[in-house]
Amino acid sequence: MAIDITKGSHKVAFMSKVFAVENGHIFNMTLGANHDNGDLIVRDVTSWNSFDNYDEDTAGTITFSGVIRGEGANGGYYVEVLSVSQDVLFAYNSPVSPYPEREFQDESLFFNKAGDVVQGIPLERGDLFELSADAFTGTIATDAAVTYDASTNKYII
Repeated sequence: MAIDITKGSHKVAFMSKVFAVENGHIFNMTLGANHDNGDLIVRDVTSWNSFDNYDEDTAGTITFSGVIRGEGANGGYYVEVLSVSQDVLFAYNSPVSPYPEREFQDESLFFNKAGDVVQGIPLERGDLFELSADAFTGTIATDAAVTYDASTNKYII
C-alpha cells in the first residue's frame, strides 16, 4: 500500500459480510493501475504469475448492481450485492501505516498502487460490504440502486 498525504482523498472499505472471506477463495492480484480499497477489478485468468497470483485485466468488463442498505455506526454505507459478473473481484489490502503519528493512521490516506499485490475477493449475490461516502457519485440514500463505473472507480447511484 502507498500513502497519500491528502487526507480523505481515498475511499475506505470493509467487507462486512462477504462469503468468500470465511468460506471461499481469495486471489492474490497484481494490479495494473492504482486502486483504492473497495474498487472492483477483473482477474485476467490467462495471466497466472505464480501460485494463486494473477494480473489485473485493466481492459476487462465490470458488470455490478447492488443496493444501499443503510449507514453504519462509523459513517460508512452498506452495499448489498444483487449481481456481479464472473471474475470481478473486490480489491482490498489491510491499511497499515509505517508512521507512528496518529494523523497518518487514517485509512483514507491509503491506496494500492500499480504493481502492488492485493487480495481479490470474489463477490456473490447477498454479500454485504461497507464503503465511505466518497466512493459514491450521486445522492446516497437507503434502498438506492448502485452500479459501478470502472472508468472512474466510483459506485454510481
